[in-house]
Amino acid sequence: MTETPHYAIRGGLPGRERLRVLSRVMLESTSSFLNRLELVDGQNCLDVGCGGGDVTRELARRIAPAGRAVGIDLDATKLSVAQEEARDLGLSNLEYRRVDVRDAAGPPEYDVVYSRFVLTHLSNPEAVLSSFLKQLRPGGILALEDIDFSGSFAWPEAGAFRRFYELYCTVVQNRGGDPHIGQRLPVLVKDAGLESIHVSVVQPTGLTGEVKLLNGLTMENIADTVLADGLASTEEIDQIVDELNVFAADERTVTGLPRIVQVWGRLPQG
Repeated sequence: MTETPHYAIRGGLPGRERLRVLSRVMLESTSSFLNRLELVDGQNCLDVGCGGGDVTRELARRIAPAGRAVGIDLDATKLSVAQEEARDLGLSNLEYRRVDVRDAAGPPEYDVVYSRFVLTHLSNPEAVLSSFLKQLRPGGILALEDIDFSGSFAWPEAGAFRRFYELYCTVVQNRGGDPHIGQRLPVLVKDAGLESIHVSVVQPTGLTGEVKLLNGLTMENIADTVLADGLASTEEIDQIVDELNVFAADERTVTGLPRIVQVWGRLPQG
């Protein structure tokens, strides 16, 4: 189990390896999203729920040399790996801090607050968004990416995928989260008081490649919570994972990530 009981997906080193695949799959769409923010040298950026720090490093690169990127997460194992990787890359303008995103608070010192796939797991996203905004300077940017799991699909129809979908949504909802939060993300941002709000939708999908492996990887990484909630046996979980992997290997099938909603807006000046 992870150190974050509200989080349905396994943490630690196994969770970090899944995040490596996810980050590679998301590289193109997240990079395009960050391009729209027009980050510049000297800005300060906060990456909330940074996991293995992949996006934190990209933020640091875009605001170097004078800017500073900070990644926060509760998973100490992932943060330790992220710190080692940053040192190996010679990155000196970023740091990682162990913080529960539900308790994140601080002065308004950031030009950009970014978060990916975090709010979906939280029971009170409105309160967490409020804490994000308190850390933004006037005119600063809040940038979010999160999922609408109802937009997931696999073609042709596959029983293992339907069961995975059901189990994933249930374990997230059992912990107070919303697997479909992407649908309401733009209104959450609007209600938080941001201006100049922009919305886009992406969905990495394919016939081959790592994008097709993520359903099986995610099923493996929710196994602990599925078992804890008594939703399936170890044998059923193993069977689902095997069938998802066979489906992924078939180049005549199509699947990928859930629908992902990207939203960004500015905190009013003054």
